[in-house]
Amino acid sequence: MVKLDYADYKFTVKEGSPSVSGADDAPVSLCCEPRTSELSIVGSGYLSIHLKKGISCDDAQEIAKNLEQWIEKISYVKG
Repeated sequence: MVKLDYADYKFTVKEGSPSVSGADDAPVSLCCEPRTSELSIVGSGYLSIHLKKGISCDDAQEIAKNLEQWIEKISYVKG
């Protein structure tokens, strides 16, 4: 029996700490924060999308804005 689990998320940008060298290389992530309920597989954690090096916070904000417009829900299917 297939079980389908849906949740509604908003996408926010998080910037990590730069490396010890102080270079402009802080990792940038998109965090998927639940609007109402969380996917059952996530529990009390959260989902995060780690972007490739070189993606700026401004670029990430644009990605998050587009995802907000294009994605209705995120699902998990257990078969």
